[in-house]
Parts: sequence; structure tokens; C-alpha cells
Amino acid sequence: MRIVSLLPSATEILALIGAKDMLVGRSHECDFPPEILKLPTVTNSQLVFQSSAQIDQAVRESSKAGIDLYAVDADLLTALKPDLIITQGLCSVCSIDGTKVHQIVRRMEVRPKILELSPNTLEDVLQNVEQVGEAVGLTDRAADVKLYLKKRIELATKTAEEGRKKSVHPVNVAFLEWLNPLYIGGHWTPQLIEMAGGEQKLHNTARQKEVGFKSYAISQEAVTQSDPDAIIIAPCGLDLGATETEIANLVHDQDSEWSRWFCELRAVKGKRVALVDGSQMFNRPGPRLVDALEWLSSFLYPDAQQLNPIRSR
Repeated sequence: MRIVSLLPSATEILALIGAKDMLVGRSHECDFPPEILKLPTVTNSQLVFQSSAQIDQAVRESSKAGIDLYAVDADLLTALKPDLIITQGLCSVCSIDGTKVHQIVRRMEVRPKILELSPNTLEDVLQNVEQVGEAVGLTDRAADVKLYLKKRIELATKTAEEGRKKSVHPVNVAFLEWLNPLYIGGHWTPQLIEMAGGEQKLHNTARQKEVGFKSYAISQEAVTQSDPDAIIIAPCGLDLGATETEIANLVHDQDSEWSRWFCELRAVKGKRVALVDGSQMFNRPGPRLVDALEWLSSFLYPDAQQLNPIRSR
């Protein structure tokens, strides 16, 4: 089978279930595992990151003008002769939208199958593993991988429970998925925080009971009022270097409001702030969300006894 993956999380699933050699093309965002970087890239982004404010403005202007944020090389995609294309319908800002892929495929003489994934929760991600396995004929291997991931999730949750028992209250986490403007982490992120023994008081009352809601904008005042015990900064799509540069620019800019409110937060003064490579950890709804959960439980409760890790067979 010949597969083109336009979704980084799907590419990671394919590699984990043993279908990496079936890949003949990828999106510009598919960068893990490193071996797939040699594959032809069939998409590109119209955005060039300079700052979070600049990207926010560019996205808003493109949306207003009806301009796509990502482009697909239809000729290359056709030339690769895929039997299967994997795409997504979750977020047109984060990755190529499935609607565009369907439009291109309708013009192909030989039309490949399209698998569209739109996970909102960790359970959805595990279900995606089975969906991808079934689509590529590796159902048994996908079931094994799903079981392996579930065991790691259970272990990370138990570790968090041990830490939670020693704490007066759950660690109040402010998870920031974008910095200027501020966005709170949505979709699977609140679930991961809860599973790791934390809570995110930034959620407004109307959304507290929702599962898998989208990330949404919040005010600086809301962050201050929530008085977080810990802050995790993992901007969507940014690597650690870009995140470090962005937060440094915001905090040290005397004309920025960040220099006046952020450094006064209790979590900042207590050095309970973590900058995370969101692109590789929390932002992608793939197998490495389990890595993110394991890290999160140890970050929130560093004194908790670490249980024996589950190893892949």
C-alpha cells in the first residue's frame, strides 16, 4: 500500500504500528520519526512565524479574505499515486483541511481512499490508532499498540494519584496554548491535566463540563485571578527554541503588558513554570500524548513515587 500522510499524528501512528515503509509522501509538518524526513513533502505553509501576535493577525486576515493557510502540491500528490491519504477535519489553522484534500482527489483519474481523523479526547486518539491500523491492514498490530499505550496511561495516572494523596489540593495549572493573545489549552489537554492529578481553574463555568472543547482566548486578568500553582507554556506548532524566544521577548519588552503582570504571578515567583515543545508533546493528537501525560504527572508531583515503566515489546 502507498500512503500519503498529511497529518503529523497519523504519521507517528503509522510508524508505531509498523507501517512507516508504506509512506510515500508527507506534509511539511510531519517530522517524526526523523526517518520520514526524506519523503517528498506535498504541502507548505503560507505563514512564517515572527511572533504570536503576528501569526494571530495573519490567521485572522487570511480567514477574512478566504485565503487558505496551507497549500497542497496537487501534481506531486497525484504523481505519488497513493492508495490512501490521511488528513484531518479538526482545525484548519493547525494543518491542511480535509475539504481541500477531497477537492484534489475528485480531480484524480484514480482516486485513493481518504481517511479523515478528528480526535478531541485521549480516547479518540486511541481509537485513531485502531482506525489507521484497519485502513492499512495492520489491525492486530494496532490493537497491541493501543493496549500498550493504555497500560502506560494507567501507570501515569496511578503515579499522579500517589502524588495527589500527599497534596492538600490538586495542583492548579494554567496551560497556555498561545501567548499573544492568550489562549487556554483545549481538546485533550484539560483531560491530560486532570489525569495527571491537576486542575485548570481557568476554565469558565460554561465549559467546565464539556469534553474536548476547542482552545479559546482568555484575558490576563483571568490568569491572575485563577492564581495558578504552576504554568505550562506550550504554544501550538512552536518548537522549544521558538517558545523560549517568544516568552523572553514578551517578558522583557518594557512596552508589553507581559512585563507588568506575568512576573508577578505566584507560579512565576515560585519558579513553577515549564516551557514545553508543544509541537512535539501536547499539540499533536497522536501516541506522544502519552509521553506528555507521563511528563505532566511527574512535573505536577515530582515527589511522587515513580512506578515501574511499561516497555514496548
